[in-house]
Amino acid sequence: MSQYDVVICGGGVIGGSVAYALSRNKDLKIALVDYKNPGNASRASAGGLWAMGESTGLGCGVILFKTLSKQLQEGADVSQAEGMKPHIMPKPFFDLAMMSNAMYPALNQELLEKHGVDMKFEKTGLKFVLFDQYDRIYAEHIASAVPDRQQHIRWLDRDTLLSEEPNISRDAIGAMEFDTDHQINPYRLNDAYVEAARQNGVDLYLNTKVTGIERQGNRVTAVQTSRGKLSCGMIVNAGGSWAEQISLWATGMQMPVFPVKGQVLVSEKLPKILNGCITTSDCYIAQKDNGEILIGSTTEERGYDTSTDLTLLKQLAQGAMKSIPQLRDMNIKRCWAGLRPGSPDELPILGPMPGIEGYMNACGHFRTGMLTSAITGKLLNELVRGEPTSVDITPFLYDRFLNESGDMVGEYHLEASL
Repeated sequence: MSQYDVVICGGGVIGGSVAYALSRNKDLKIALVDYKNPGNASRASAGGLWAMGESTGLGCGVILFKTLSKQLQEGADVSQAEGMKPHIMPKPFFDLAMMSNAMYPALNQELLEKHGVDMKFEKTGLKFVLFDQYDRIYAEHIASAVPDRQQHIRWLDRDTLLSEEPNISRDAIGAMEFDTDHQINPYRLNDAYVEAARQNGVDLYLNTKVTGIERQGNRVTAVQTSRGKLSCGMIVNAGGSWAEQISLWATGMQMPVFPVKGQVLVSEKLPKILNGCITTSDCYIAQKDNGEILIGSTTEERGYDTSTDLTLLKQLAQGAMKSIPQLRDMNIKRCWAGLRPGSPDELPILGPMPGIEGYMNACGHFRTGMLTSAITGKLLNELVRGEPTSVDITPFLYDRFLNESGDMVGEYHLEASL
């Protein structure tokens, strides 16, 4: 049996960030316990730091306003057409995403200089490529929905777009660019956090399952693992799509986190054909520093199913080829399905649980784990140490799912399993 100040359950990008942030002062004894379940989200991400994109519904590349286009083509009034309103995230999330995004240049430098690890941070911007009047109408609605962020929006006409991205289809009519939205290599970011935490003295329990949580009264006291018992003063639930089970063990309370499947294609290494990341009404396309092209992604609630679907993968490939005709000649290197940790309102779940001591949430980040990992680590470090938080976390507390009687409001679909 080992004794720790903090045990972090989950070593994906969120758990890794929390471990690194807590270990900076080197004054706490910390353990990170991780087991790579099939579909682990941090191993199936595009690595987009798309603060504006994710906050306006463009970042995941699945806008799916095809129904809107059909309605308009059939003569529906634009102002009345269902689906016209963009999916704009609430202001607290928007602010959180932008704050986290702004942390990455300094974080990248810190990890490089102090720990010799490279997340492959690249300033790329994110362009929403427009192909018809309906794309343009949708983009204009997005821009009008964020009047206080106009300084980060740049409109490109067709000639400007093609001069900056010469491999984009000549059928494109222009683009709306978010100049704040960049990218990292998701594998490298996850590994960078974990390795830097290890260098700071964090004990890593890799390929190790959490098998139970012990409590005395209302206080969490230990984590049971496949490698033995870890006594602790506090645990952090960074279990991703498997956070529900950790919560049930630790608190006896349901955690409304559930897997949302996303399928992705990745190409062989290609010469540089993109200068930035792009998203369309069909997919997103990001070229990584090693030349691979990532094409994503679907959004499916299929439980813990990690199988791939040829029909959906073909749709992604067709969307990519529509945007970049040169991709018709590419070879697909691999495809996979990742399980994003969804929540009912698409907001992360951070901080304590009512009536439970020695427990903190860091889960439910849906498709923005890479983007918000930096600020999540900072906030959890402040919460664990009992310091005022840099951001008001009230909108992200578990309490938002409870009514006045302390019962969970609404229902959600979940198949929790470890």
